[in-house]
Amino acid sequence: MRFAHIADVHLGREQFNQPFRYEDYVKAFREAIEKAVKERVEFILIAGDLFHVSRPSPRTLRDAIEILEIPKKKGIPVFAIEGNHDKTIREASVFDLLEHLGLIRTLGLRREEKRDEFLRSKKVADRYLVWAEVDDAKIYGLRHHTRWQLIRGNTNVLKALFRGGDVLMLHQAVDYLAKDTPYQDAFDLKLSELPDNFSYYALGHIHARRVAEPEQTGLKGPVAYPGSLERTDVREASHIVVYGDRDRKPRIKNNPEAKGFYIVEDFQPEFVEVSTRPFYRVTVSGNSKTELRRKVEEVAELIPREAVAIIYLEGAVKGGISLAEFNDLLKDSGIAYYTFRSRVTGEVIISKETVSEDELLTDWERELLLHLRAEPREFPLDEFMDWLLERYRLGVPVQMAGRNEKKPVEESRALEKPTEKRTGDKKKESGRVGETKNTGGKENAKTKKPEKKKPGRKPSSLDAWLRRGKQ
Repeated sequence: MRFAHIADVHLGREQFNQPFRYEDYVKAFREAIEKAVKERVEFILIAGDLFHVSRPSPRTLRDAIEILEIPKKKGIPVFAIEGNHDKTIREASVFDLLEHLGLIRTLGLRREEKRDEFLRSKKVADRYLVWAEVDDAKIYGLRHHTRWQLIRGNTNVLKALFRGGDVLMLHQAVDYLAKDTPYQDAFDLKLSELPDNFSYYALGHIHARRVAEPEQTGLKGPVAYPGSLERTDVREASHIVVYGDRDRKPRIKNNPEAKGFYIVEDFQPEFVEVSTRPFYRVTVSGNSKTELRRKVEEVAELIPREAVAIIYLEGAVKGGISLAEFNDLLKDSGIAYYTFRSRVTGEVIISKETVSEDELLTDWERELLLHLRAEPREFPLDEFMDWLLERYRLGVPVQMAGRNEKKPVEESRALEKPTEKRTGDKKKESGRVGETKNTGGKENAKTKKPEKKKPGRKPSSLDAWLRRGKQ
């Protein structure tokens, strides 16, 4: 078996508001698809974030269709899942359009049954689990979900859904492989929470290239991230330049992590590089404007004209600096795109005191912040409220940082009780269930008391999870 594993394409992104960066992302995707086809793969996997936004522009759609026509003409199926940038709460997404055109096949939980030459379906509660079969290989997948959605009390949704197969495709950050990435402390899954009995785990999301072999993980097959196809962040720079206080000349080194995708043969990934625009991260240190300007001019000679450059200015300069002075300095440099970021201080501040994380945040606050890390557009408010009320029911004290003040259990439980209306309130609306008229504090006999709702039980099964619409 031979297939391609691509992730984090981010078509449509116009990084730094530069039109040429839009073209860079399209070019990288086209090169990856063309190389995969040339390698005579049996199928292609796109492990999430094909698009940068869930509602791509007509231009982006046109480019995606043109590129995905390449494997279609060769009879090579493309299987995809929605990443956090692709997914939408609407019934239909852009993936449905691409599927209708026969360009991709979307795996995961679907509202409708899907069956064709490659797709198979199985009813699970009120959804259909859709997977693919190519010859004897079974390929499963699931769109991006938050940790709260995947781990519900004693229910591990992934392990409940997937009992084994050949390939499992996910768009999630796994703690073990997310080290030294932005997802290091904001992971979606622990390694032990991945389903077992898969020969290959095709992951996306962390934008960094990683492979963990079975002897490292205890799983049946390797867990692999190919990384993003283009450089999406300064942390992924292709070249790093440092010109420190004591350096006589700039020090430059190449980032060994190229961009690309995997060709997977017999479940063993082999990296294939795609060409990307040079991306420079530059750090210049100095103790005066004159020194910083001189060093910036020297560094500019090392940066290719077609490159992107992010230049950090550091040091202690009396009175500080204005970035406008440095922007003018390189306006005739010919560099495709550059920007300055200042870390310069107006004076030197020396402090011997250090504050530990434990002193800064309590256990309660750390746990709360972990729950609030989701992006606003995908924040699961109902699940957050379930968790918050459950914590109060258990009488977990709310500790203020640095004070260790505890609220009693009775006070925290009072949050769940409705506020009683005071007698004599002039603003009363008659005829409402549970309302008390101003009769000297006596309740109207004709007025019905509100029925007490029995406390709900959190869903602990896969069926309950699906019926709540978490797909």
